[in-house]
Amino acid sequence: MSKFLKVSISKNDEVLLAHLSLLPFDSFQENDNGTLDAYIADEEWTSFVQNEVNDVASMFDANVEVSELENKNWNEEWETNFTPVEVDDFVRIRADFHPSLPGFVYELTIHPKMAFGTGHHQTTYTMIKAMRTLEFEGKNVFDFGCGTGVLAIVASKMGAKAIDAVDIEDASFENTIENAKINECKNITTYLGDLSMVPVVKYDVILANINRNVLLADASDLVARLINTGGVLLLSGILEADFDAIHEQYTKLGSSFPKGLVRKVGCV
Repeated sequence: MSKFLKVSISKNDEVLLAHLSLLPFDSFQENDNGTLDAYIADEEWTSFVQNEVNDVASMFDANVEVSELENKNWNEEWETNFTPVEVDDFVRIRADFHPSLPGFVYELTIHPKMAFGTGHHQTTYTMIKAMRTLEFEGKNVFDFGCGTGVLAIVASKMGAKAIDAVDIEDASFENTIENAKINECKNITTYLGDLSMVPVVKYDVILANINRNVLLADASDLVARLINTGGVLLLSGILEADFDAIHEQYTKLGSSFPKGLVRKVGCV
């Protein structure tokens, strides 16, 4: 069992949290007093990560304190404290130990792990809101960086024909398979690894909730190899300051994404 560290930041800010979410933290806790606690496995607390955290904290004139946590099953602890997520009246995401609640178009039941993508993070929440405006009936969909698989599951519930999902993390790969089964989504195929693990097919909708660096590095594959003509590419995990760089990279790769059709829906 991994030992975990608590990294306490004296300030909490959406942009600060967005920066930290690019690092290998397992979960975050936003406190009522305006501070932020981030949890990370001891072996992931490398000198690189420490320097990155200190650099981000200095941008916000915040202090950082690190403490070692009691050696216990923190994944189980986090699951116990998982609260349902409600995206308007569209989607409700709950654990199996929460009661069902009427009034939502779709209600997802997941076995929450510390994998990214439960809906609590703003980027996942915003992706689900944006998905409501898209047509999924009969579409082939790709969930790039699937986390807990909630975006793939929402696509399935909205009538997608088939969904491929991929994540580089073992926990995310396993949790997506588990959650797809819980929600009786038999049309989701999950892969462990990067884009090289995904079949060479064309998708009508690509959901990519990752981060700036991955979106830039894999832009050519997503546009030239994977998106269908006239398809929809929904990107998230982008800071407001990074939008222009992402937009420039994707629009120069082809005419599928003319400037007038690009919308900012999930920048932080």
